[in-house]
Amino acid sequence: MSSYSNPEHSNVPPGQGQPQFGPPPGEVQPYVEQTAPYPAAGGGQPPYQPPGAYMPAGPPQQPRGGRGAKIAIASILSVALLLGVGAVVLFKFVLNTGPDPAASFPASASMYVEVNFDPSFSQTPKLLEHLNKFEDVDYEDTDDILADLLDEAGAEGVEAEDLSSWLGRRHGIAMWEHDGMPYGVVNLASTDAGAAEDGMAKLRDAAEVSDEEFAYTVNDESVLIVLGEEGAADALAAAESEAGTSPLSDSAAYEEARNWLEGDQLMVYWVDMDALSEQTEEFGAGMMGMTAFNGLYSGQLIAGVSAFDDGFELTYRMLGGEDDPWTGSGDLLSNMGDLPASHLAVTADVPEDIAAQTDDWLTQFEELYGGGEAEAEAVEPSDGEPLTDAEYEEYLELDDMWMSDYESMSSEDEERYWELYERFSMYGTEDEPVDYGYDDYSYGPDWDEVTESVSEFTDLLAGSQLSFAADLLPDDDIDEESIFLQAVLADDRAAELNDLLEEYASGQTPEGIEADGSELSFTGQDVADGTLSDDARFSDFAADAPESSAVAVWVDMQALIESDPDDFEGDLPLSAFAWAHGSVDGDGAGLLRLYLE
Repeated sequence: MSSYSNPEHSNVPPGQGQPQFGPPPGEVQPYVEQTAPYPAAGGGQPPYQPPGAYMPAGPPQQPRGGRGAKIAIASILSVALLLGVGAVVLFKFVLNTGPDPAASFPASASMYVEVNFDPSFSQTPKLLEHLNKFEDVDYEDTDDILADLLDEAGAEGVEAEDLSSWLGRRHGIAMWEHDGMPYGVVNLASTDAGAAEDGMAKLRDAAEVSDEEFAYTVNDESVLIVLGEEGAADALAAAESEAGTSPLSDSAAYEEARNWLEGDQLMVYWVDMDALSEQTEEFGAGMMGMTAFNGLYSGQLIAGVSAFDDGFELTYRMLGGEDDPWTGSGDLLSNMGDLPASHLAVTADVPEDIAAQTDDWLTQFEELYGGGEAEAEAVEPSDGEPLTDAEYEEYLELDDMWMSDYESMSSEDEERYWELYERFSMYGTEDEPVDYGYDDYSYGPDWDEVTESVSEFTDLLAGSQLSFAADLLPDDDIDEESIFLQAVLADDRAAELNDLLEEYASGQTPEGIEADGSELSFTGQDVADGTLSDDARFSDFAADAPESSAVAVWVDMQALIESDPDDFEGDLPLSAFAWAHGSVDGDGAGLLRLYLE
C-alpha cells in the first residue's frame, strides 16, 4: 500500500516577508538556459517565476535554426508544470481547510473517526459526481453538502449560518478515558475563530448543558470539544495537555494503521480493540452482553471510505492482533466468477480448524443464550394475586384518571394506581388470570444440544468451499427455482452431509440434490444465464479484493431494481454491492464496494 502524507503548512518566518531568489551567497549559482520569453497578451512583463527559480541577467539568446518547435514544446511543458505545482499548492494550503484532526487528540484515545469533505482533487469531484446521481440532489461544491447536513441536524435556537460561517472541511471525533470516566472528544476545523466562539456559545445554550458536560476551547484553526456526564472542563484541559505532548497522530499504532490506507479518504475509522474492550467492561457495557465480543478481536482496526470511478468503497484491516483464522484462498473469487449471474451470490472458504474456532465463539456467547429449562425457572414470575372484581374496577377508574388528568392525582392515588397496574399486568384478574403456559412452553434446545449440532456440521465442512447463488422474487423471498448450491468438501463425505441436512430438515430438502464423492450440489430449473465473470463490475471488484479471500458477497442491485421497480422508492442509481474478506500478511482485511450507475 502506498504511504500517506498529511498536508504541510508553511509559514514565512518574521523578518523574511519576501521570497529569496537564487542560491544562498557563497554558493555556485547553477546556470539555466534562458528560453524565449513567453509573450503576455498585449505585451508587458514576462511571466512571474516561482520562488527559488533563478534566471541569468541579460537579453535572451536568439534561437538557432531548427529549434523553434523544441522551444515551443519546452515552454508549454514549463507552463503546464507551473500550473500543476500552483494547483497543488493552492489545494493543500488554501482549499483544504483544517489541520490533521488526529494531531488534536490524545494518543490514549481508544477510537477515532475523521471526516474530510475536501480530501483531494481526485476525491472531491468524484464525491460530488456520485452524490448528484441521487434524486433531488444537486451539489455544486462541498459547501452545499455541509449546508445540507447542518439543516438536517439543526438545533432549536441555532441557525445553519451560525456554524457554516466558520466550519472547515476536516473534522474528527474520538472516544477517550480520563480519570476513570469515558468522554467524547470532538475537533472541528475552523476558519474564523470569532465566528466559532459565537456559534459554539449558541450551540451549548441550545443543548442546555453546563461546561461540566460540554466544554470547549477555540483556537485559530479548530475547536476542541469534550462531552461527558461530568468533569468535562477538567477533561478538556487534560486532553489538550496530552495532545500537546503525545498526539494520536504521532502514535506508532495509529500511524502504522493509517499509512496502510491507500490514497486520500473521505472518512477514516480507527479503533484500538484492546482499549475499547477494557472500556466496555469498565463502564458497564458488559451488562448488555458486550463482554461476549471482547475476546474475539485484538490489535488495531483501520478502515477508510473513499470514492472510486464507479461509486464508493470501504477498505479495512486488523493490524497487530492475532493472525486472522479465515485466511482464505487465492482461487475463491475466480471460482465465484463461475457462479450463475444471479441477483445474489455468496461464497466462503471454510478454515480447516473451524471446529476449534466455533468452540471459542460458542464459549463467548454461552452467557447470552436463553434456552433450556434452567432459564425457564429463573424467569417465571413470583407468586402474586390477580385483581379481585372490586380492585379491577378501582384500577379502571385510576387508569382513566391517569390518562385524562394525571397531574391532578394525589400521591396516594398515583401509588395505588401503579400497584394495581403491576399486579394486573403480571397476574390479570380472578375472572381472567394470566396464563404463562410454563408447564408446556418450549424454551428450545439446551446448550449441550446446540453445541452438539454445531459440531456435526463443522466436522463435515472443515476445509470446504461453499457457494450459493439465487434470484429474489418481488416479495423479497428467494426464487427456489433459481437456486444454485455447491459444497466442495475436503474429503469424500458429501453423502454424510446430505443425510445430516435431511435429518435436520425433517426430510423436507428439495429434490435434485446430488452427492458425489466430495461434492454436494443442487441446481434449480431456472438458474440465471451467464456467469459473474461476464460482468465487468464483478471482474473489476475481484481484481481489487484481497488476493487471499475467505468470504465474498455479490448483490446485483441494478437487476433487482429492474425486476421489481415498485419495491424501490424513487429513482435510485444503485448498480451493485460487493464485499470480500480475507487476509493480508496474516491480518484480516477486506473490501466493500457500492457501485452506482
